[in-house]
Amino acid sequence: MSFSVRPIAAAEYAQAHAVWDICFPEDASGYSAYYFQYRTKPKYVLAAFTEGGSMAGALHALPYPLRFGETVKPCAMIAGVATLPEYRHQGVAAALIHAAHARLAADGVCAAVLKPDVDFYAQFGYYPFAWHVQFQVAAGALPGPLTELHEPAEEEMLQCYRAFAAGYNGMMERTANDMAAIKLETAVLHGEALADGDAYALCLPGKNGAEITELAGTHVLALVRALAARYGTIHFRLPAGARFAGLPEGKRIMFSMLCPLNAELLLAGSGAESLKTLLSEEIKPNCTLEFC
Repeated sequence: MSFSVRPIAAAEYAQAHAVWDICFPEDASGYSAYYFQYRTKPKYVLAAFTEGGSMAGALHALPYPLRFGETVKPCAMIAGVATLPEYRHQGVAAALIHAAHARLAADGVCAAVLKPDVDFYAQFGYYPFAWHVQFQVAAGALPGPLTELHEPAEEEMLQCYRAFAAGYNGMMERTANDMAAIKLETAVLHGEALADGDAYALCLPGKNGAEITELAGTHVLALVRALAARYGTIHFRLPAGARFAGLPEGKRIMFSMLCPLNAELLLAGSGAESLKTLLSEEIKPNCTLEFC
């Protein structure tokens, strides 16, 4: 079966939403409504259509400005690569990815980043980029006093984020509006943002403690201790290049992959002379914190 790939029209946005809900049913209870209202737009969505005009799959390419060295690069986050069950294994996802790369490159985007799936995405030019270490800490496991927690304002979160991001290549260049958006996303998922003055965390409580979806700051140990006391057990990630004394041994995981669409533009001002050097983290460790 042949497919055509093109940007969707505004009138097709609801169809793209329906494709997302079918392919990612765990999001259909509330998150996808938030995502389609606040995170994405029709102009960011490419879709594959059958000869009869049915939408067979879709892909979202969101603006994602990333800092490398002292420069901010126009990059994109690839999210929601989805094919309806009846059209799978027919090349829909591959067609969407190739079309997205061509469109992004034509628009001056120098790299695309996505959630890792080495077996699938390596064939499209994606390389392992950012690695995290995953930790689990129970209440009382870290000795020391408990700091008082509060809900942080966006500017406080941004200050913590920027201090943290300065140590890495590949961090999103965020604004206060971005911090407000991730607070809203956390609230939609029935979570909360908490801080202690030196760091902040986005927390999703559950039956077995809490999942910390983002933890950022130059000093995180006190916040980790207080969060563990609050939730009983917490699960969280930190960049593999981070060095925070006092934490237990964690599990190293790949967090994101990167596809250079314009290597010359990507490397300019990064301090790295080649893509190999950039990926090797010889200049500075790589890190991304968010993905869809």
